[in-house]
Amino acid sequence: MLTFVLKISTMDYINLLNKRYATKAMNGKVVPQEKIDDILEAIRLAPTSSGLQPFEVFVITDKEVKSKIKEIAWNQSQVTSCSHLLVFAAWDHYTEDRINHMFDLTNEIRGFKNKG
Repeated sequence: MLTFVLKISTMDYINLLNKRYATKAMNGKVVPQEKIDDILEAIRLAPTSSGLQPFEVFVITDKEVKSKIKEIAWNQSQVTSCSHLLVFAAWDHYTEDRINHMFDLTNEIRGFKNKG
């Protein structure tokens, strides 16, 4: 596996953050699946509390589903004019069992064994 290290100064990082913006209109182009996959991987790797990722991400491309979502999203045109709509569904409740299940799943994927 090849790893790249990007070194930027704090000021450069702040300048990059200042250039970000919310898209108010789509250009009609379809985002390539490779880019969607990269975005989803970045979301998966994003730091969360204890690595729990207490949400699921749904990628919506179906026009009918996007139309239904638009109705409850203040009729924002971006919901239906985008090629891919990412919907973050946060956990509705936290329980000890749910948290332990996520830790067990993470350990299983990483090949670790729980002690005790």
